[in-house]
Amino acid sequence: MAAAAESSEVAAVQEEFLDVLTNTGQKTGVSKPRGQVHRDGDYHGAVHVWIYAESTRQLLLQRRADCKDSWPGLWDISSAGHISAGDSSLLSARRELQEELGIRLPEDAFELLFVFLQECVINDGTFINNEFNDVYLVTTLDPIPLEAFTLQEAEVSSVRYISLEEYKDCLVKEDKEYVPYDISGQYGKLFDIITQRYSVEEKQRSLAVRKQLSRYAPIHLHTELSGLSAANQKALGYLIKAATVIDDIFYTQHEPLGLVALKAAAAISGAISHTAGGQLQSMLLEGRTVLMVQWITTLGA
Repeated sequence: MAAAAESSEVAAVQEEFLDVLTNTGQKTGVSKPRGQVHRDGDYHGAVHVWIYAESTRQLLLQRRADCKDSWPGLWDISSAGHISAGDSSLLSARRELQEELGIRLPEDAFELLFVFLQECVINDGTFINNEFNDVYLVTTLDPIPLEAFTLQEAEVSSVRYISLEEYKDCLVKEDKEYVPYDISGQYGKLFDIITQRYSVEEKQRSLAVRKQLSRYAPIHLHTELSGLSAANQKALGYLIKAATVIDDIFYTQHEPLGLVALKAAAAISGAISHTAGGQLQSMLLEGRTVLMVQWITTLGA
């Protein structure tokens, strides 16, 4: 009996304390154990951290552990947690990501998008959630490999990626496998911000490509080519073909192909005209397309 009492006391001491907030999100100066906060319906702070892979347009989801006292076993935010009493929002965001997924990132990797007030009652009225959530976005170029995550078993059972549109569709349909969020309300900002951001960037990149294409399109290589030997002209042809193939594979703007090839021809032709053999390297940049052409053989006969 004494041992059980001692165990309960230890658990109580270890329970996380949260700052109690007003219904407008201001600190009251009072802090309470997490369990009491949700029992009494006190307003408090939390963080939502979303990991978004830019190249695949996917969000990382975590499946909540079955032992969780709220929404057990459901798919949810990449990482989330309460803001402990006295802690800052950003500190909490970094801590939760490291604790739950084993990923430690610098402060500037976290972009605060908006604050979301969640008010709901679950578990037959025993769990009252009045929570101000600071919603952060961590953007990566490519998806972080799933095997790179170290999951906190008490919080997370698994992780997976899902496309932005598919996840949005699941929330709209109120799929029972997912923690519910009303995206017609405040939380819809997450999807609006990401969609608008990349829509604008695509238009800007497309416009930039058109401008550059108009600059390179008038280039004529006849004069430069006339000064090359037959062997050099043949080699140049192969390099242009290589540039076109790589352009076809990696070019993401849905614009007419060939810009990289034209740049390759212009750069390499000029280099050949002023190079008497040896090693030729050309770095050709167009958006995200990077072409490295290396010629190790001697030029010409």
